[in-house]
Amino acid sequence: MYPNDPVRPVEPVEPVEPVEPMEYERPVEPVRPVEYRRDVMTTQEVSPAYRLAQLIYVVFGIGITLIIIRVILKALAANPGAGFTSFLYGVTNPLVAPFQGIFATPQAGTGSVFEFSSIIAIIVYALIAWALVRLIAIMGRRRTTTTAY
Repeated sequence: MYPNDPVRPVEPVEPVEPVEPMEYERPVEPVRPVEYRRDVMTTQEVSPAYRLAQLIYVVFGIGITLIIIRVILKALAANPGAGFTSFLYGVTNPLVAPFQGIFATPQAGTGSVFEFSSIIAIIVYALIAWALVRLIAIMGRRRTTTTAY
């Protein structure tokens, strides 16, 4: 209040009875047994184009994974005389051979090698897989024709 404001008397307020809070009760719905229809059977067929695309991804994925393991083994200077290492190098040599010689292969004094050719092979094979799957998707699309009368 300000000093020049007239003072108003406060009017008495009658007491109000307290209100009890109401409890919210949610109606309970009866549980219904699950009904099964035995006369309707739905199946989803997978197109041959989809299956072929998945096969391409699996085959190229396995090849790319083997090349990635090769890069890791070469970078860590794995013993090429070990059974697994020699097997892996033998399997991946034909996959990496077309890309060898594009870049120089830097070697560390510890025998560690970083093969840029393997990295290029990974990228190229991934792009080839993607392109083949896209081509299959385009070729496998269903065509619908509408004729007007």
